[in-house]
Amino acid sequence: MHRAAPLSLALSFGLALAACGNVVVPAPGSGDTGGGDSQGETPPAAEYRVQYYPGPDHLLVLKADRELDRCVQLSAITPPLVQTGLDIEAPEGWSAAHVLITDRAADCEGPAGSSRGRKVSVTGATGTLSWEAGPSDYVLCNIRVDVTATARGEPEAHRLFATGLSIGGDCP
Repeated sequence: MHRAAPLSLALSFGLALAACGNVVVPAPGSGDTGGGDSQGETPPAAEYRVQYYPGPDHLLVLKADRELDRCVQLSAITPPLVQTGLDIEAPEGWSAAHVLITDRAADCEGPAGSSRGRKVSVTGATGTLSWEAGPSDYVLCNIRVDVTATARGEPEAHRLFATGLSIGGDCP
């Protein structure tokens, strides 16, 4: 699905949209439904959110991994760019621009580019990023990400896996 022209309309209005909310994903095999409470429950292992920035249009998917204390950021852009080392399928007219990993989960809480942690060099990434159009031209619904990124010096690959993320407020 190609949404570059309608999304560019958002640029003329200077819109910068943020996610409607965060999606908490429990650690694999943990049985944790997220949240934690005052009785000492462990906080969720991963929290996802998305950000959108116009001109050129950027979609940023962020994964805060509290267990590993890592922030993994996947940036997609339109018009598309060719990036070496990234084999990430994106909707028509979009491409993955970069994947960034920092050694600080809190880096996922601020705006793009505000990372304070040490950046880890990503050596490659594969997977898919997709979404559905919302009721208006700048609303993206049911954003799905399934991307695995490898990085120099990291003991294991980092996987971003979430569904149901959205940009804008009118998603079903």
